[in-house]
Amino acid sequence: MTKKATMSDIAAACGVSQATVSLVLNNSPGTRISAATRQAVLTKAAEIGYNTGPRRVERRPLIAMMINDVSSSPHVAGLIEGVAEAANELGFLVSVMPTAGNEETEHAALDHLATLPVSGVIYARLITQQVSVPARLSEWPTVLLNCYTSDEPFPSVVPGDLVAGMKATLRLIDAGHTRIAYIGGEDAIEASRERIKGYRRALMMRDIPFDNALVLKGGWTITGGYNAFKRLQTLTEPPTALCCFCDRTAMGVYAAAAEARLSIPGDISVIGFDNESYTADMLPPLTTMELPHADMAHYAVEKLAELLLTPRLKRENQKMKFECEIIERKSVAQFRPLEQ
Repeated sequence: MTKKATMSDIAAACGVSQATVSLVLNNSPGTRISAATRQAVLTKAAEIGYNTGPRRVERRPLIAMMINDVSSSPHVAGLIEGVAEAANELGFLVSVMPTAGNEETEHAALDHLATLPVSGVIYARLITQQVSVPARLSEWPTVLLNCYTSDEPFPSVVPGDLVAGMKATLRLIDAGHTRIAYIGGEDAIEASRERIKGYRRALMMRDIPFDNALVLKGGWTITGGYNAFKRLQTLTEPPTALCCFCDRTAMGVYAAAAEARLSIPGDISVIGFDNESYTADMLPPLTTMELPHADMAHYAVEKLAELLLTPRLKRENQKMKFECEIIERKSVAQFRPLEQ
């Protein structure tokens, strides 16, 4: 009995991945496959008698998105929607698999993926961090989203938190402020460590001395921002501007400033981070840094498609950093020194 021709046979003969063969034979929209590769696949399919006749359904290549958290955080939407949008543009289907960051759950998810025709994996984290990925992940082309490894050959994409912290601080310096406080997050959070590095680098760039008294921790809470601002106001020379680790911290600053009868931005300028949905409705609307989660997710899927089209290319540990955009609103004003 003659063995039935399969996509695997075509892939082996043409030196491409099975996902590439599927994309060609299903004429999936938005895929970036060279004319030469497309023709080689079609020619080999005809040569070995692969049945490309009518199908009951169009079968798109499947990619899996493993993510540790799908809570109510606004960051989740950007990551998942970005992956879904890019996958649809490139002709993929996406299966999202929340794992709660649990090792056993991740192994169970990978066991399940092994039973499916999964072309590749997007391995994601809600909060930017270094990770140790499961060893079995190397069985699939994989791109790390909002996380990275130190030395394993997985490409990754993360936000440029250091540069973002620097841009936010420079924005305040360019408005004439030199007494700029930083209300940060917890040291265990990589974004917190990176953003304060950016803050310090911006001060150094403009020859402004670093003052440790102007740096406080506010965590990730409104209360943290409120308490930090109260402490800053006890200084002999309080700050005239603040960089906040996140928008919730900035909300606490707003509340404390109102209690102290200080106006924003008349008496103090404030910049947040995250561009949460409510920030445009704060009084005044908050100037903030926007995390590029949707753009990062889009890039991750494009990178995965590239890996699928070049299965023999050596995998490398490449980290792509995406720039955070400053969203200008009304909480920053030009510094005006008090008249003597």
